[in-house]
Amino acid sequence: MEATVRKPRKKKAAESAAESEIAVAEAPQPAKKKKATQASWDKWMKDTVVAVSPDVWNIHTSELSHNSQFLSDLRKLPPRVLLDTPTLDYLFRCPDRLSHNARLVLNEEGVECLVSLESLHEWADKMRAGHYLISNQTGFFDKILDRFDLESVTTTTEVYQKYISLKANSFVDISWERKPADIISTRLNADERPTRIIAAQALVLGVPVLSPDLRYDAYKKDGLKTLW
Repeated sequence: MEATVRKPRKKKAAESAAESEIAVAEAPQPAKKKKATQASWDKWMKDTVVAVSPDVWNIHTSELSHNSQFLSDLRKLPPRVLLDTPTLDYLFRCPDRLSHNARLVLNEEGVECLVSLESLHEWADKMRAGHYLISNQTGFFDKILDRFDLESVTTTTEVYQKYISLKANSFVDISWERKPADIISTRLNADERPTRIIAAQALVLGVPVLSPDLRYDAYKKDGLKTLW
């Protein structure tokens, strides 16, 4: 399967040669770091990730529901998206679990891909709890953000205010067909902090959330858009 690789976004060209010369004179650029080859990156990932608990992100039921449905292709790619924690982990560790639409978004150099620091917090909590074991913590998150050209966004006071004021239900009902005439239904808690705070951040930023997690559906009444 073709690897999912984020490409750097194109920079706006200087309006004139003079402006270009002034920009270079005023702000000399350091030598650009060479990124690791795909082979060396894969080796680092395999050496770093020791063990991950099954369903570490609690999205197994969401994925069962997705797998039982036809997912239509995106008609238009968004200019910006906010990756949630499972999507970030899939991009890093198991890109084969990304949906077709997710790959379209992540492989498009014109799409700015954002990551909330709340996602890194959630990931770190999984590590502290022993659900996501890595062999070397030094620079772990920075390496991932740099490798895939992801931009981290902070949680502002406006996000916390939105977090408080969201009017969505604290749950979402989902169902899927296990086999013909055999429908399974369940209720997911959508009010936990990682889900609610990332939903609030996406709403403040005005961007969709790229996620397989159907708990975000609880926030559609607040205007949240999701992609998968």
